[in-house]
Amino acid sequence: MALFGRKKKEETPPDMPPATGMYPDQGYADQGYGDYGQGYGQYPPEAYPPESYPQGQYPQGAPMAQQPPMAPPSSEPSKENVEEIAEAIVEEKWKEKEKEINKILEWKEEMTTKLTQLQQQMDDLKASFDSLHKGMLGKITEYDENLTNVGTEIKAMEKVFSKVLPSLTDSVNKLQRMSGPVKKK
Repeated sequence: MALFGRKKKEETPPDMPPATGMYPDQGYADQGYGDYGQGYGQYPPEAYPPESYPQGQYPQGAPMAQQPPMAPPSSEPSKENVEEIAEAIVEEKWKEKEKEINKILEWKEEMTTKLTQLQQQMDDLKASFDSLHKGMLGKITEYDENLTNVGTEIKAMEKVFSKVLPSLTDSVNKLQRMSGPVKKK
């Protein structure tokens, strides 16, 4: 089962020798090394690594290192198992991240709701303040009109008193003179 729908190409495990012909059944048949009797004195380069001899020269007739042929391990079942395990791990991590993302989304929705409520309260407060401001301006205008009316009435009373006061003063003086002899008796 592929991890993301694609199947990887077969790769040789790193501990396996390349299939370039260390053994007769691994590729030397078409290069003249099918059976080691042909090409006497010549051995495949993998048998003796070049660093073991000066200047990359191989000695004639050097014995070939004998290694038992290794069959490549069956990698298909283990590869599928690895892919299944990897997918399970990815899915588990994805679910954890999905839970965290859902928590963040819930928090975002809650904050959006609270922000909307605060905005509505601010709008209501602003409307209330505006109506209070208009009411205060209305009252101040009314008080201003009342003070103007009171001022006008006081001026009217002053005019009346200025006209009436001299005659009232004369009348009081006359009454005082008349009441003076009555008191003496």
